[in-house]
Amino acid sequence: MASMNASLGYNQTTQPAQVSSGFMLRYLMAVVGIYLAVMTPVTITLAIRVAALAPDSKASSLGFILGVGALIAMVANPLLGQLSDLTRSRFGRRKPWVVGGMLVAVGALLGLGSAGSLMLVALYWWLTQIAINASLAALVAVIPDRIPKQQRGRLSALSGMSSNLAIFAGAAVINVVGTDDIWMFVVPGVLGLALVAVFAVRYPEPEVAELPPKPFRPMAMLRNFLFDPRQHPDFSWAWLSRFLVQYGASVMMTYQVYYLMDVVGFSHVTVGKPVFVASLLMGGAIVVMSLLSGWLSDVTGRRKVFVFVASLVYAAGLALLMVGSSFAMFLAAILVSSCGLGIYLAVDQALVVDVLPSRAEDAAKNMGIFNISNVAPQSLAPATAPLFLAIGGGGNYGALFCAAAVIAVLGALAVIPIKGVR
Repeated sequence: MASMNASLGYNQTTQPAQVSSGFMLRYLMAVVGIYLAVMTPVTITLAIRVAALAPDSKASSLGFILGVGALIAMVANPLLGQLSDLTRSRFGRRKPWVVGGMLVAVGALLGLGSAGSLMLVALYWWLTQIAINASLAALVAVIPDRIPKQQRGRLSALSGMSSNLAIFAGAAVINVVGTDDIWMFVVPGVLGLALVAVFAVRYPEPEVAELPPKPFRPMAMLRNFLFDPRQHPDFSWAWLSRFLVQYGASVMMTYQVYYLMDVVGFSHVTVGKPVFVASLLMGGAIVVMSLLSGWLSDVTGRRKVFVFVASLVYAAGLALLMVGSSFAMFLAAILVSSCGLGIYLAVDQALVVDVLPSRAEDAAKNMGIFNISNVAPQSLAPATAPLFLAIGGGGNYGALFCAAAVIAVLGALAVIPIKGVR
């Protein structure tokens, strides 16, 4: 049994065995499923529901709900990830959290779809964030658990493009079910649960009987998240780069619906179709660029140059939103930014896993610390966006996207000091 555990990644000094293409496909389906459940509300349906309940304060109300939800996710992800590190069940330590989290998320989305007040919308959304992050933290830890270094670029490419595939799939679902009832929340959640179940049923979760027991000590768990950047500078720079680039991505995702409504001129009834078209373009660009750059990264053994160029391209896409207000210009911005994001997401996660401080029993905890760089901008972007929008009297989307582009460029520069990878 010790050799089996080592081959599956529990021995930090031994490379896990290579996984099959079928495993990678099922993993991609699971990640897409989780993001389908959470990103459809983030990018489309939550904005529509908030606009219907509070049309005069929709931007600030959405910012508050998403901002607090992101703060909750920022705490929940690493803590629940560490609980999956501690789990010693007969089903393994990842699968109970992956599946259980999605079950709770579907229930919360059901409540969200029937909520008739902003307060209930907020409460159900925050519960959704907790549940989704329980599932996502355990699933992300499968990469250092199970994937050898020579395959991480390709799996990172699949995983990196998954959120944008989910955005496209969510837009397609909403285009079918509409935006007027509970199904716009429930259907993406149920589909996401089904995709996660396909992975969980076939995942060869290694037995944990021989792993040393790790008792649950809440204060010790909290102390584990005291991170000294001086001890792990490469990981710290990677964390900062993701944080800055993710801020730009969060601005785009959070405010694309209101940009199309306030600047381009669509209504809350008609905005679903242009979001679907934009998502189709985004998904295609991200899939092509992710697969190509992930493969090239593995072949060349280089990570930094891909991340650096990708951040600059993404910033250029954001900048295009400053020079026009037509739907055609919006689509051009989506195309350019999606090419950059596809390259970035494909390679950046492989870079992070390569510089992870520990990839043994604390994999989920360490990936959870890194995931803060994903979710913290989702709180910061809605909180700071009204400041930029208010410049010049309000509705200044040019200032908002300019700031996001500058911050994304800083994210590109942050990878330069990393020394542990090429």
